Amino acid sequence: MGLKRKPPAGNSRRVRSTGQNICGVISNKAGRTVQFESFAERSFLLRLDRNRDVRDYLSQPEPLQYVDPSAKPRHYTPDFKVWHIDGRTSLHEVTLTKRLDLPQIQLRHTAARLVCAERDWEFQIHTEEDLPQGSELANLLALWMYRSARYDHPEISETIQQTLEQAECRLYALVMHVQRLHGFELAHIASCLYHQLWHGQIEMNWQTLFFQDAVPNPETPLWVSQKAGATWHK
Repeated sequence: MGLKRKPPAGNSRRVRSTGQNICGVISNKAGRTVQFESFAERSFLLRLDRNRDVRDYLSQPEPLQYVDPSAKPRHYTPDFKVWHIDGRTSLHEVTLTKRLDLPQIQLRHTAARLVCAERDWEFQIHTEEDLPQGSELANLLALWMYRSARYDHPEISETIQQTLEQAECRLYALVMHVQRLHGFELAHIASCLYHQLWHGQIEMNWQTLFFQDAVPNPETPLWVSQKAGATWHK
């Protein structure tokens, strides 16, 4: 008989596999271990981790208590709790559009909205209609590994920023320009550039596939993040 493992710190329960879902854990931007219970939740975490408005986030937070129409006590645990840079707190549920009209689901969501209203929090629902998909999801998954500060290089970063402040530039031309100026290895320049893309210091069209057969598209246009204000998801 296997030992029952405890959930990560702060989580009210450990996620479970039904045989039809994907479960796992990540370490988020604040160093917290966060669980996910579906690929949809994993895609949402990618967006949370890249969102500059998000300071920290927790999976499987406290259960919310409510009473159903038959006066029976119930509880519901949202998927994630998010702490924002500006001091706001929000709860988030990741689900399928087809489930939104189910009476039991509507009761849970109503309870969550009431609790959030009492606490001056926000409650948001996310479905396949607004979660990252296609090229955006592929780009997020590919660039996730470059979020670490170890890929940053102050001199390379500064040159990339200064160059793009002058004009939009294609990926290959930008990398070769930095290489001619400083003589750094192309792999170091590219890794730093990917790090900047993940953190929004520079931007691209996230709806266009960046990597093709594990190789970045050399013609990808890049620009400084101020020109991409709409690309940040709140």
